[in-house]
Amino acid sequence: MLPDYKSDKERCIFFLKTYSCVDESGRRKYEDMLVDISNRKRESLEIDLADLEEFCLTIEGYENFPEIVQSNARRYASIFAEAADDIMPRRIFGISDEDDSFDVLMRQREQIGVEINASKNVSPELPDVLRRRFRVYFKPGTKIAVRTVRSIRAADIGHLVTFTGVCTRVGDVKPLLEVACLTCDGCGFEIYQEVIGDNFNPINRCPSGACSLRAPTG
Repeated sequence: MLPDYKSDKERCIFFLKTYSCVDESGRRKYEDMLVDISNRKRESLEIDLADLEEFCLTIEGYENFPEIVQSNARRYASIFAEAADDIMPRRIFGISDEDDSFDVLMRQREQIGVEINASKNVSPELPDVLRRRFRVYFKPGTKIAVRTVRSIRAADIGHLVTFTGVCTRVGDVKPLLEVACLTCDGCGFEIYQEVIGDNFNPINRCPSGACSLRAPTG
């Protein structure tokens, strides 16, 4: 049975909006995190899987959701990020708050997109991952067993695993390409291409109106 990511995203939204702490405060833990992210006070959204397990036990049809998340952690980290984007509250500006370099850069890119859209009928939309000012992390729940490095196998790829070990050597850090920005040599049009996985095939055809009318490739 294929996963229904659209329904799972709605589950993520429901969890982020309605989960309340068990203590006397009863505060909405993840809504508070989203407010802090929106107000530039946090750069991470940490999902405690113990909270998710507790929450799903009380909702009919959600019982297996924590296990599904743990079995495909990387994909569900992006789903939680998309869910957070959908319900992100507006930023509350204080008297001393000013736009930082990230805000200025995003505004410039959006303005360039509007101008290109008006002249060439195609807009290079910024991917959500570039607009996002936070990352999603999973905190292991109480049911996840702590394993040894030797016990991790190929079947665990993509799963959330917790292990203990001693770090004896550290290699060079390799760059991770998440979004590629390509520029057409013919018309200067910019294309943003998200990279999912380890393999990457650049777009070889410019989608702008100028190149489409002039030649088959840009």
